[in-house]
Amino acid sequence: MATCVCKQVTDCPSIFIMHNGLSVHNPVNVDAHNIYLYLTRDYHGIFDISYNERKLVWLNSQGFCPINFERIELLRLHSYDDAIEERKEERSMKDVELIGIREQNLHSMQDYVEGLIMILSINDDVGHLKDVIAPIVADWPGQLFIRKALTYLFKNHPSIPQEIVNFLPIIGPLHVSLNSREQVIKTYHFLFEKFFHFVFGDKKVLAKKPKPWRINLLLELINCGWKKIRTEVINKFGDVCKDIEYRMIIDLLDNIVPTVLDVYAILFQSGSFDQYLESIFRIWTFALRWKRHNYNKAPLVFLSDVFYWKDIKHPFFEAIKNYLVNFNDYYVENMHSRLRANISPTSSTENIIKHAYVISKCIFNCY
Repeated sequence: MATCVCKQVTDCPSIFIMHNGLSVHNPVNVDAHNIYLYLTRDYHGIFDISYNERKLVWLNSQGFCPINFERIELLRLHSYDDAIEERKEERSMKDVELIGIREQNLHSMQDYVEGLIMILSINDDVGHLKDVIAPIVADWPGQLFIRKALTYLFKNHPSIPQEIVNFLPIIGPLHVSLNSREQVIKTYHFLFEKFFHFVFGDKKVLAKKPKPWRINLLLELINCGWKKIRTEVINKFGDVCKDIEYRMIIDLLDNIVPTVLDVYAILFQSGSFDQYLESIFRIWTFALRWKRHNYNKAPLVFLSDVFYWKDIKHPFFEAIKNYLVNFNDYYVENMHSRLRANISPTSSTENIIKHAYVISKCIFNCY
């Protein structure tokens, strides 16, 4: 099912596609030269130290005050069960509307174009998208195929409707969190399996690809344990120890694990834009090292766009910086979860669509 929902950001004015004669769409798409420039100029030396060390710098500086979320809430980060109370405003479904839903594969550029046409058909009546930006927060296929369609559009391809110029694909922070956490467990499964057996017993089996809630639990437990012994371990071995096993475990516990735990749960949800952007950059270095398909590219696309908007002083840069928590793929994931909970595996397409609109009207509007 192709599902389109929108989130109203009431305090943010509409942002026009063109500003001072320059489009919000990066003409280079992924500007390697500009990314390199920012890496060497603004991020020089930052990735030479661990995330935990960098976090101490943030905490000791002015202007960084992340929200203290409850630990249980953070463990439920990738759970959308109706029974779980949503306490945070940015994670609620307030001001979310179902735009359209229909049976539709999303495996190609044309599939995504047809999904965007579903939105444009409604816009024909309301006219909200005239010359303004409609950000599309999506996973990697959504970014890839919508960007591909925009590239074809700028080359005057006849099969692409001109109106899709309004759409601006943006990396989905929830998918970054989910995929990076899962990749940590897969890459270091040999270690987490030993840890899992130590905590839960030798008879328990840790799957090669555990459920998201179990991944969150394991990462949280090992992170909390590391916090208790970190100072003693580092004082014992110091910075001069070059043992490869020691360096690997320090990198995992003091750099990789806290980064993937914080990037969405703390930094994104508290609207800490600069720290979130830096952590996306750091996660790209992990994905590159792991040769992680797709996510060794997706963060670079986002970074390239952000640096472009900043350089040309496009108003969308200030919009995403000031209203970061709203650029979230959580809303459509929540919609899918609610829909799955209210239909049976044998439901017809027509019944699924009817249930979706009932949920939209009877539940979302109750917030």
